[in-house]
Amino acid sequence: MSVTLAKALRSFTVLMQDGTVHAVLVTPATEEDRDLLYFDAYWGDCLDLYEVTAVDRFDAHNVAVAVYDRETAITDYMDRMGIKYDAACSVYQDLRAWVLTMGAASRARWICHPLTARCPLTHFVLAEVMREHREPTTD
Repeated sequence: MSVTLAKALRSFTVLMQDGTVHAVLVTPATEEDRDLLYFDAYWGDCLDLYEVTAVDRFDAHNVAVAVYDRETAITDYMDRMGIKYDAACSVYQDLRAWVLTMGAASRARWICHPLTARCPLTHFVLAEVMREHREPTTD
């Protein structure tokens, strides 16, 4: 008789600074404990907190790094174009919708295209979607 352990999703709080993960903690159950953790980490240690849902600490680490990378790419685009954050998020969502409509061959062609070298957000979205689909991002 085989036993399968299904991993349930849990809430984790990932403490990061400049893209480096310092700790992955199970999110405290009570609001008071969460507030105390956030206050100590943010104001005491100058860490950014990302609350993510994952199956384990390793997965939470990866999800938080992906969220940080996405925020960095959107903020970089916002600064380069001189637009507001909401507009940059809208461009990101439009690019993501466009990339998701492509097939694997089209994504592979576009990621190597010279135009994407001049469009970092487009290149980021292509790489992000290709990783999600387990497609190679290089030749």
